[in-house]
Amino acid sequence: MKALVAAAALSLATTAFAGTVTISREAYMDDTGDGTPFVETGLKLFTLDTASWVTGSLFSSPGGAPSVDVQSVFLHNLTTGESLSWAELVAVNWSTTGFGLEQWAFASRRLGAGEWTLDVSGTAWSDKVEQGFNASIELPEPDAGALAAVAILGALAATRRRKA
Repeated sequence: MKALVAAAALSLATTAFAGTVTISREAYMDDTGDGTPFVETGLKLFTLDTASWVTGSLFSSPGGAPSVDVQSVFLHNLTTGESLSWAELVAVNWSTTGFGLEQWAFASRRLGAGEWTLDVSGTAWSDKVEQGFNASIELPEPDAGALAAVAILGALAATRRRKA
């Protein structure tokens, strides 16, 4: 029973998140009719004191008929130079349609300590309403590592006691 409780605590410790950091940019329009490229670099997101597990997602704005083609998304650690490219999960074939929602993300990954920024580039196609994207990053609880250590020690103690 103690091992089961310790395993449950470990499971909760590895999924504990302090909250969500979000950033939105919705000021892109196309006055040309040919698509207007945009590039956002160095958008400050968060600073990690120690290496931590983090996950993130980005959606094109859903306003009206969404018309933003996101072409690349990167996280950059200004302290270490580490860079993480995001994957496009939901794409739009812009050669056959003039609107659609896109989704980009990266799975849970251990990021190094330091100051992290976001770079996003793409093309705006809307000539009537400003469009853009919304990104969110799930950050871990500051004490999640300590909670995981306590859970592991509890599981080890329970298995040693059972053997004795």
